[in-house]
Amino acid sequence: MSLGINLLMYLTEITSASLGSNYLSKVFEVHHKHKKDHPSGTALMLGKGIAVGKNKDFYKIVGKKYLNKKNFPYGKKINFNSIRKGEIIGEHEVTFSSGKEIITLNHEAFDRALYSDGAITAAKWLFKKKPGLYSMRNLLNFK
Repeated sequence: MSLGINLLMYLTEITSASLGSNYLSKVFEVHHKHKKDHPSGTALMLGKGIAVGKNKDFYKIVGKKYLNKKNFPYGKKINFNSIRKGEIIGEHEVTFSSGKEIITLNHEAFDRALYSDGAITAAKWLFKKKPGLYSMRNLLNFK
């Protein structure tokens, strides 16, 4: 329900579509040491955004999933690097590299209240709408 993560997802799709196949991509995420899953659902969502942008099947282009490694190589597939340490709420970064430049998109959460803030914003927005099926994309005016 984070407005920022939903924006990051949209920007990831646009960037992936705009840059084409000459750019390799990876997803990096950091969460608190108690989090069991890796990569996180949000990281996987961002990976799916990369695939959507490239007009590819996510499951055919998903690469390796690294846990607690600071560096990992770019590859032709979407690789994930997950770090679990401290009490970090959440950091997500998507990078695109051509070998000549790197484009980085990121989001860092400092307070879990951002999730309820997003839910309240969505509820207020929905209150004014006709019955139907809506998503955060509609709320944020994305296509």
